[in-house]
Amino acid sequence: MFLGIVLLLTGCAVQKQGQSPAISVAANITPSFDIPDIRERMLYLARQEWELFGRPEVNYDIEPPAVTYPSEATQGHETLPPFFSRVFMYWYTATDLPIIGYEGEVRPWSGAFIVWLARSAGVPESDLPSTVLHWDYIQHVIATGSENRFVSHAINTYAPKPGDIICAPRGEAFIQSIHNYNDLRRGAYHCDLVVAQRPGELDVIGGNVLNTVSLAHIKLDGAGKVLPTKARPWMLAIEQRN
Repeated sequence: MFLGIVLLLTGCAVQKQGQSPAISVAANITPSFDIPDIRERMLYLARQEWELFGRPEVNYDIEPPAVTYPSEATQGHETLPPFFSRVFMYWYTATDLPIIGYEGEVRPWSGAFIVWLARSAGVPESDLPSTVLHWDYIQHVIATGSENRFVSHAINTYAPKPGDIICAPRGEAFIQSIHNYNDLRRGAYHCDLVVAQRPGELDVIGGNVLNTVSLAHIKLDGAGKVLPTKARPWMLAIEQRN
């Protein structure tokens, strides 16, 4: 009798044997937390991968540049089994080409890392195409102009913010042939995602930096523009507008 009164008062119905449970869902349920946008997801994923690789930081102010790890960290390296599986994942998000080169080397994967961040965060192919070559998506962004989610700028004309991408040519001969933004053409590049901004400095994270996912501190001028260096002669900033 008591159970019947409780059920009646609470509006519950007794389920008969063999009958599927009836579930009533209110139409006005909303999430109790903010769903991060694409920019925030890219930032989160970049920091997650950096943490997984042991939080290495690269110093471009010394020659040659070197990576240091916190004393308590496990040092991540692309060839070690736990970390190669991550590199494998980045690579095959971006391409079907083999990740191992003709001489048994791991192919450069910094472009695949940026593509993996974009795909995993929800960036469509139409905004940033899948490729293992930075130039392919740089060229796409330049060609699509201001209609794209990503918009290109000469490095000395725009102050990057978190969620943007900055790029530099690499390889001594190629670097010598690129004098400014208008000289950009197919070749070897490296790009990093900007993850933090402070007066006079950016934090950027990139893949395949001395065989790991590393963070670097990039100096800015008084207007917030990136200062190119010998190790990273930054030429291009890719603004993320949404």
